[in-house]
Amino acid sequence: MGVIAALCVRCVAVLTVVNTVLFVVAVVVSTTLDPQAGVSPTAVYILVVGLLVACVPILLVGFPAGVLTAHLLRGSSRERVHVLVFALVGAVLSVTIFATLDYLSVVPWFTLVAAAEGAVGAGGARWWTGRMHARRAPIDDAQGAALPWGRIGP
Repeated sequence: MGVIAALCVRCVAVLTVVNTVLFVVAVVVSTTLDPQAGVSPTAVYILVVGLLVACVPILLVGFPAGVLTAHLLRGSSRERVHVLVFALVGAVLSVTIFATLDYLSVVPWFTLVAAAEGAVGAGGARWWTGRMHARRAPIDDAQGAALPWGRIGP
């Protein structure tokens, strides 16, 4: 349960970084195209509120889904499988939540954006969690030789 709670926190962190970078890119592009356009305080407010609001579904829906997904994957030791399944679950949950709130009918391509947000958030958080665990668990030479990239570290 604690690992899934940490994964949810990492999901919020991943979404914060990704959305902030995309926001900055959008601002740079818009100011390049129209030098008179500045950063709207409303846009910054929407970004911050959107990220804070994202915490609620991640906690209420993502946490139980993460516990169930981790339980179903407990027999698999392949990290890639875990990351891909968490990304898929995140994409499906994100689209389902937005469809339930009837946000997908406003902009037709928003389904792809919602799926990407869920996949990047959950998949990125699961990858990050796996990397944190791998750093704590030392890999011996035999295990490192079996990895496609070889042993990393001293």
